[in-house]
Amino acid sequence: MFARPHLSSPIASFSSQANFGLLNWLISWLLLLMLLLKGYGAAIAPTPPTTTTTTVSPSNLLPYFDFDVARNLTVTVGQTGFLHCRVERLGDKDVSWIRKRDLHILTAGGTTYTSDQRFQVIRPDGSANWTLQIKYPQPRDSGVYECQINTEPKMSLSYTFNVVELKAEIFGPSDLMVKTGSDINLTCKIMQGPHELGNIFWYKGTEMLDVKNENEIDSAMARIRVEDDWSDGLTSRLKIRHAMPGDTGNYTCVPTVAKTSSVYVHVIIGEHPAAMQHNSSSNSNSFYCGICCMLLSIVSCCLQHWFVNVSGGTTSYGAERASAAATAAVGATASETRRMSARCIEPTSLQQCPNARKTAATSTAATTTLRERLVAVECMR
Repeated sequence: MFARPHLSSPIASFSSQANFGLLNWLISWLLLLMLLLKGYGAAIAPTPPTTTTTTVSPSNLLPYFDFDVARNLTVTVGQTGFLHCRVERLGDKDVSWIRKRDLHILTAGGTTYTSDQRFQVIRPDGSANWTLQIKYPQPRDSGVYECQINTEPKMSLSYTFNVVELKAEIFGPSDLMVKTGSDINLTCKIMQGPHELGNIFWYKGTEMLDVKNENEIDSAMARIRVEDDWSDGLTSRLKIRHAMPGDTGNYTCVPTVAKTSSVYVHVIIGEHPAAMQHNSSSNSNSFYCGICCMLLSIVSCCLQHWFVNVSGGTTSYGAERASAAATAAVGATASETRRMSARCIEPTSLQQCPNARKTAATSTAATTTLRERLVAVECMR
């Protein structure tokens, strides 16, 4: 009996082929995924640095300024000023200082190009500092100065230079009167300046006062002492206790960085200073006014005398009037001079003339008042 040949089922054959195709598809996708992951890893992997060596010539580097320097400087008159210019990587270039207002070249390199010897450049060997020194500066030296490098185009840095004039001031009048036994108090002040204001020294005449500072132990017992205050500028107070006539004189406060200031102190005995000034002024004014009135009277008489002579009149009237006016001027006392200066009296009515003539004829120069003499002179027409 023959055996039957084994025939595969069509369904089984199809299933086997499907499994094989799926496997191939999975393998393909896995390979593609691996390739993608490899490419992404290569893309994000750091690139090793590339080292290149470049040789730079010093001539290719440009110089530059150091801006960490003061470029606005203020000094007092006579105080030397320094403008500091620092240049790095200068190479074969030069530094010059220029005055901006007239474009005058002051220095170039280490050479000075001005006849004004107050200007000079200071540069130590090998240093990057190019300092312009200005000696004995005056207010006219104020302005803008430039530090320049001769590159193409040029490089420059501006500086502002200010010169101020400080002056001390003593508060109060220039002439001070103090009674004997009172205290003398003088205050000298300098407003805030550009730098340290130094100190103030007090002089009487040409001699510096030997004073005690307020911080010294025995200053409270000293008759002459000084108090200094730096809170708002510089203030110095000179105090002299129990003033004596010997303290009379010219007192000067002498600062180290400013102009001096002076006051004259009068130490008087007795009368109050204000009353003395008032009386002295009043007496002086009355005296000068009286003298002027007398001179005007004499000149008037002389002119009238000249007019009478020119017109053909007698000379006795002019001579008599001039003589009477001169007598009135010579015989006037101090009190009469003041009365005449106050009013410069003339007769108000010719009715006074008879009495005036009688008075002038019978009275002496010692007893006749100035008014009576002037009235008599006026009535002699």
